[in-house]
Amino acid sequence: MTETDTNIAQDVILDPPSNIEDGNSTVSEGPELIPVNKGGQIEDEVSRFSSAIWFNKIMSKEIVLAGCGGIGSYVGFLIGRMKPKRLILVDPDRVELGNLSGQFYSSEDVGMYKVNALGTFIARHSSFTVIDTVARKYRMGDFTRPIMICGFDNMDARKTFYSCWKDAVMATNPEDRGQYLFIDGRLAAEEFQVFAIQGWDYHSMERYEEEWLFSDEEAEATLCSYKQTSYMANMIGSVMTNIFVNFCANECGLVLPQEVPFMTTYRGDFMDFKVIR
Repeated sequence: MTETDTNIAQDVILDPPSNIEDGNSTVSEGPELIPVNKGGQIEDEVSRFSSAIWFNKIMSKEIVLAGCGGIGSYVGFLIGRMKPKRLILVDPDRVELGNLSGQFYSSEDVGMYKVNALGTFIARHSSFTVIDTVARKYRMGDFTRPIMICGFDNMDARKTFYSCWKDAVMATNPEDRGQYLFIDGRLAAEEFQVFAIQGWDYHSMERYEEEWLFSDEEAEATLCSYKQTSYMANMIGSVMTNIFVNFCANECGLVLPQEVPFMTTYRGDFMDFKVIR
């Protein structure tokens, strides 16, 4: 189903066509939105950061953002404002009234699929419309892109998403694996964790798999089962976006690379950031 204007279709369950393959430059799941340059408006909107070394790199990136709740809704909005090449939103859920306490939605969105509500919000507030919405679960063997950002709140979905990303990495020539980045955010009411794994970093892959891809039963006592607050969701969205920006900046050949740490944690009660490399 494809749109040729700036509207996002609402309340439609979208199934991917059979021709979706890794590396395809056009993803047609869901309504495809075509960017419109309104007399220089787009240039004006990015004028405060368009001279950044990472800007052109970000404009070349296609990103899969799966899980559009407390984490993904904020990440999607922040990345959309930087005008990537394409943003693919994946989530099977609809907005519920209870989501308004910690997710980036309004009362007008209640009942809509989260991907469509978020896509609409990004388009309205960022003039960014190169968005695909996939209102279903992400499945094993599904489409991938080098940049994949995980906002799921359950471990089974997280494992599937990560496994598909890693399979894509391993199917890529070793010299090209540095283009791959996986970011996983985990959120609680007053603390969060962010993991970042680059395609060349096999040690971090092993560490992540052995220490942090536990079962949903084990996760009951971890961050994912805690209640959310909007300010912490906003913070984790900013940190995850910052890591993505640093990754893109490092592709520009900086003499002193910017940080893309394996693990970043924050506790709001002590206002304590920790970075594990």
